[in-house]
Amino acid sequence: MNYSLDKGVFIAFEGTDGAGKSTVARATYDRILESHSALHFIDKNRPPVPTGYTEFHMSRLREVLWDYPDNAPLEQLGDKHWMSLITAWFQATDHAAVTPLTNSGISCIADGWHHKYLARFLLKNDDLADQALALFSTIRKPDHVIFLDVDPILAAKRKVTFRLSESGAYDGANEDRRKGFIEYQNRVRSSYERCGLVNWTRIDSTDLSEEAVLDKAVTAVQRILCKK
Repeated sequence: MNYSLDKGVFIAFEGTDGAGKSTVARATYDRILESHSALHFIDKNRPPVPTGYTEFHMSRLREVLWDYPDNAPLEQLGDKHWMSLITAWFQATDHAAVTPLTNSGISCIADGWHHKYLARFLLKNDDLADQALALFSTIRKPDHVIFLDVDPILAAKRKVTFRLSESGAYDGANEDRRKGFIEYQNRVRSSYERCGLVNWTRIDSTDLSEEAVLDKAVTAVQRILCKK
């Protein structure tokens, strides 16, 4: 892929829950920053937006989307509601944080983007899946995606707790949260095939040490930045 010389590159890490996206993305950024100063880290849940109203608005939206009690009855509002709010979050993150940075020549590394949520919605009925594809297609696509692929059994061992949304509880999953997590994440993993996985850089971290995964991620990002 060829990138404009005067614009930064937007790179997003993706993967199922427990794949290590946030840890690896941040560590990759920290290591590469030494040799690429025109680089910025995007925390997908707390993006670097301007202070004032934008920060206030995003903080309220974040509270609704992610800072809720584990037993909150999310299903009362319906899938279309959550689909729209998630789309709004990433649209705002792009408009207020990502695009201003890349337009100024600064490349961005994000610890996730919208693909995990799209992969989940694609597991719904056909009508909802089609609506998700249409709605999420309006969100900016990263210039490059690095997919951390891990066996959900290993991912489950890394986690201390399992949220209902991670365990497929809203889609009729096993009541045992650990078993539900493994089963649901296997389904989400297969759903990524419809999200563009074939065009992404895939790092199978199942049999690799944390340092080996980081080395592969750093190498992948450096290659992308060198093409800029």
